[in-house]
Amino acid sequence: MVGATLAVALALSGKGRQDMSDFVENAKNMVSAAVSRTSWQAQKQLRVRGKQGEIDQLMEQRQHLLDELANVAMNLYQQGKLSDAQLSRLCASIQELDHDAQNRQAQLAEIKSEVYIANQFAPSATTNYAPPPVSPNPNVNPNPAPSYTSPTAQPQKKTCPNCGNAIRPNALYCRSCGAKLR
Repeated sequence: MVGATLAVALALSGKGRQDMSDFVENAKNMVSAAVSRTSWQAQKQLRVRGKQGEIDQLMEQRQHLLDELANVAMNLYQQGKLSDAQLSRLCASIQELDHDAQNRQAQLAEIKSEVYIANQFAPSATTNYAPPPVSPNPNVNPNPAPSYTSPTAQPQKKTCPNCGNAIRPNALYCRSCGAKLR
């Protein structure tokens, strides 16, 4: 009987080793696949950035050519030699924008050059002010603070005429018996 149990245990331990080996192999495959995918993603990102850089460079060259074209058109417009009405209108609009931008730059320079005047927000002197009279006895307060009664202090307790329980001042009904008080 012990021999059969030992044989089953050995068979199971062999199967356990095989299961563990399979688990480790699967884990290796999953890690390898993740590394491969991450590497591919990184390579793809590099290709995307490279292509975006090429596009940005082409767009920069395009903008440079547009700036050159605008300068030529503006020079012809300023010399009175630009005959195309649409280009003339665009050049006039650009000149107006340039003028507005220069005005706003001057306004901005004025704002930047403003200096904070420390006393501009100081309180002004109060006119016709008379200080309070000085008390002859320094221990007596000429303006005593008003006395307030606490909300819990009640000069007289009211009771319900029906049940005799205490009621709140100005209550319309008794909380205990519900009798109408007014």
